[in-house]
Amino acid sequence: MTQPRRASPPERYQAISQHLLEQAQAELAKGDLIQSSEKLWGATAHAVKALCQQMGWNHHAHIHLRNAVSYIASVLGRDDLRNAFIYLEALHINYYEHQYNVGEIRNGITNAAFLTRELAADPLSQLPSSREHLSAAERQDQERILRTLTRKTQYSHGPQLEGNDLDALPPINPATPST
Repeated sequence: MTQPRRASPPERYQAISQHLLEQAQAELAKGDLIQSSEKLWGATAHAVKALCQQMGWNHHAHIHLRNAVSYIASVLGRDDLRNAFIYLEALHINYYEHQYNVGEIRNGITNAAFLTRELAADPLSQLPSSREHLSAAERQDQERILRTLTRKTQYSHGPQLEGNDLDALPPINPATPST
């Protein structure tokens, strides 16, 4: 089995998320709906990766991102988080299909700003200590999701990058080339 990958610290994922959200707004202002869609999905994915990294959860696959948001939404009773994620996931599809209009992309910016803000606000500190209010089926769903998020595989993230390894990564906001 290969060594687990090392992951960036949550703060780096959050910074990338914010950068991509700003890029999405700039792309929309230029009228590039395809790039704006994809930047919104990227901002979302990195915001969820930051949360997963804080929790020690897997976040290398799309299903892990969906499961992480689903779990948080479920335990907090926050369908607004799940709904925002689902909308933004559809914008990722728009990158390939190019069917959304300006208003729908603008709504995506609102959803991405909301979701990234909420996930950065440490929703895990609000987790209830008891799950008695949940049905047996809901508890079963949560346990299944947690197993996928915490299962160790060759793709599981190991310790965070730090020091020289972190310094060697490309910049989050690269300098624009001079002409």
